[in-house]
Amino acid sequence: MRGKLVYPYSDALLGYEFKKDHPLKPDRLKLTYLLSKELGLLDNVREIEPTLASRQELEFFHTPEFIDAVEDCGINNNPHPRFGLGTSDNPIFPQMQDTGARYVGATLDAMRAMIDGASNAFCISGGLHHAHQSEASGFCVYNDVVIAIKLLQKKVDARVLYFDFDAHHGDGVQNAFYHSKDVMTISVHQTGKTLFPGTGFVYETGRAEGVGYSVNIPLLPGSGTPELSRVLEEIVVPMFESFKPDLLVTQLGVDGHYLDPLAQLTYTSHGLEAVLRKLRDMSSKMCDIGWLAVGGGGYHPVNVARLWSLFLAVMVDEKVPKKLPDQFQDICSELGYEDRPEMMRDEEEIVQMYISREEVALELDRVIRKAEELIFPHQGL
Repeated sequence: MRGKLVYPYSDALLGYEFKKDHPLKPDRLKLTYLLSKELGLLDNVREIEPTLASRQELEFFHTPEFIDAVEDCGINNNPHPRFGLGTSDNPIFPQMQDTGARYVGATLDAMRAMIDGASNAFCISGGLHHAHQSEASGFCVYNDVVIAIKLLQKKVDARVLYFDFDAHHGDGVQNAFYHSKDVMTISVHQTGKTLFPGTGFVYETGRAEGVGYSVNIPLLPGSGTPELSRVLEEIVVPMFESFKPDLLVTQLGVDGHYLDPLAQLTYTSHGLEAVLRKLRDMSSKMCDIGWLAVGGGGYHPVNVARLWSLFLAVMVDEKVPKKLPDQFQDICSELGYEDRPEMMRDEEEIVQMYISREEVALELDRVIRKAEELIFPHQGL
């Protein structure tokens, strides 16, 4: 029998803070942990203290020169813009090396626990999917997801399905495995025509033996739960069943939710939970190693805490109350988050706010047809 879900967390992770007014706020992690704990969702999981990834582990993916630059930023406060360090997205900060290595360490600790028999893992600090081999990008210094998958590949022969529903394209993970047939990457995101990083188009399908193993579904602004549900049923489920992964890795960024300030998608809690339930059921049937979930984007800290706690409830098959607990709301008020939801789930479906439903649906029809044309033949579909 497999062990409990693993949950790496400590307040040491909160040192990953570029600056006070930066969109990526460490409060997201603190509030998620506090809410999940108050709801009793951590009672039957195995909490672990995240360790620091070693230099050798960081070099599973990143170049020595890039790691040297990150260390110099943290120790000597020297920017290295050619490595993406010291930019407006990625300002340097004193704990950049240590907290960056701890973020990676948390995801590696989760992966090791799963290799040793844990059922699943949820690493809320993980999901830094924009970091490249020699470049920090999009608030991401080190790419914990790529490093964790490479750790797995060094220990066992495994097929990995990486699914990413962050509003931003998972470019760093895709590029790391773009030539591989052992890691399939699926990213559904707001189109790169309107949102960073400007990639993730349907024709990005992989190279060499990896052709057909990179799947991208770009969505128009205003796309929401109906579109996400279609992508799940028409693309993700067939790919899952055809690829037959040993491990599912999901990047669960929630910046596609309608409350998020940095993107223009309109997902709801109901739609996101439905995706999680389907992934839980499929991974439990197919994935011998299990399901590694990581965090990702999300820039409304209270909403992030609410949604990631809902996701954890799905993963451990527990119920949650209708309303956010009063004690948690008091903490949010103390931290200055007055504009926040009060219910655990969205109270009603959100009216599309940006473009017509007809235009959204027609564009998704086109994208899905093109993805099926480009990808399905390589998967025997």
